[in-house]
Amino acid sequence: MPDFKDRPEPARHEQIFCGQYYDDMSCIGFLGDPSKDRISVLMLGLSDGVALAPIAASTRVASLLAVDLDETALVRSLDNRNRLAAHIDFDSVVSDAAHFLVVTPDRYDVIIVDLYTQSAYAPIVFDHGFHQLLKSRLNPLGHVVFNGFGVPMNLDPFNGPTPQAWLAHCLNDSWGDIHHLPHRRNATFIIGPPPSTILGTAPAVEFLCASDRLFMDIMSLRLRYLTPTVIHHAPLVPPALDFVGIDLEVQKRWMDSLPALSALLPASLKLSKPNDLRVLLDDPDACQALLERLLTDKSSLRTTLALLIAGEVNFSDRDMSWLPDWVVATLENSVDIHPRDWLEGLFPYAYAVTTHRTRGDVSKVEGFRRALARLSTSVSLGRRDSDLI
Repeated sequence: MPDFKDRPEPARHEQIFCGQYYDDMSCIGFLGDPSKDRISVLMLGLSDGVALAPIAASTRVASLLAVDLDETALVRSLDNRNRLAAHIDFDSVVSDAAHFLVVTPDRYDVIIVDLYTQSAYAPIVFDHGFHQLLKSRLNPLGHVVFNGFGVPMNLDPFNGPTPQAWLAHCLNDSWGDIHHLPHRRNATFIIGPPPSTILGTAPAVEFLCASDRLFMDIMSLRLRYLTPTVIHHAPLVPPALDFVGIDLEVQKRWMDSLPALSALLPASLKLSKPNDLRVLLDDPDACQALLERLLTDKSSLRTTLALLIAGEVNFSDRDMSWLPDWVVATLENSVDIHPRDWLEGLFPYAYAVTTHRTRGDVSKVEGFRRALARLSTSVSLGRRDSDLI
């Protein structure tokens, strides 16, 4: 979609976590057999290696083997490999993913599947036989993690003809019970037993800056509320799985969302085209008023503004600090807090704004530390226990 298509990644900051989808690969350090202090990770699909530093932010990751069919991936990923922590034993193999799984004698605690061609999903990702190969190479109590790209999370991606719905359908046929971490246009599917997370004990390496360490604590709490993947009206046949086709579905859904969003705005701010939402971001007062209305909305549209801002901050100079301020203030002043409602989008997206601009500045993350403590207290008190997996 021309108005909302992802644009080039921002320039790197010195901190690890910068608000992009690959930040969620930090979940790897919490997975695998909880009795193990050190785990082995197999990553199928290296590409430019953007997920390497987030994975290596955990002290539990002892070894990381990356497999990619493209022999140029190792060269392209050099900058990201140089950011790996010293405690990681890293190696790479040039191979087809399925062939590697057939010939390797090794098993792993966590296997990551991030396989795409230049223009589409790799068909093997949806193949039941491939899933059985993954099972054969997984240690007991291990996890398989799929990176699923497609329709933005505020546009109901598990309903109808979307790649996330189709992938979830295929994974469910192979494994049964699946969950996911939502992030803008990506769902990080996690297959395996409930992760073992103990509040306040994120397995983070010592050199992390303040914003990175806080991100690991946020991830620990998000995993306690890992979202069950429920498919509504699953497609009977595969939807468009190429990037052009996916963007056409995204464009349609953005248009379909405008009437519901417009109904919550003054007449002078009615939305007639998707780009009007980006224009709306220049009016913080109107945005905050809309957020207040969306906060009580149980549909996925309630994360719309936060999702857009989390993307816009990567390439826009507009001041969007009001979103983190609003999130922190709302959490601090709310009498009753439902952690999952915040952790599925509003809290991480607002934090992405702070993360992108802080460069590790401790003073910029203090408000989120307080807000996280409030969310953690809600968990500790047992509120909404039925939400915990």
